[in-house]
Amino acid sequence: MLAPATVLVVENDPITRELLENILQTAGCQVLAVPTGNAGLLSLCQQQAQIDWLVTRVRLPGLVDGWLLADEYHRHNPDRPVILLSGEILEADCPSVDAVLVVPHAPMMVLETLKGLALFEMVDDAPVEMLRAA
Repeated sequence: MLAPATVLVVENDPITRELLENILQTAGCQVLAVPTGNAGLLSLCQQQAQIDWLVTRVRLPGLVDGWLLADEYHRHNPDRPVILLSGEILEADCPSVDAVLVVPHAPMMVLETLKGLALFEMVDDAPVEMLRAA
């Protein structure tokens, strides 16, 4: 049996953060939820090996935003996208980060996105024999 995925959630709105935490825990994920970009960066630096997925709001108060967190996450997980919570991002504002955008007030979409990405990852890494058997 595979260990449950650990998801780092960085969300400054306490209601959205708690809702995401509850939804992901109910789905079987281990969740580390923090309220600021600074706390998210500290978590990434200290626990990088344990964090399987990053879900972060793009715009966070303070100096550390979602783009910076995505860059740090990708240093150790270059093949895994980040789930960014944002209403609308202009192309000019978007650095070349591998990410999936989800509307911040649609927490169930975060769960569905993670499930889809995990399934894609499993299929992508599966040997050809496993794919034929499916």
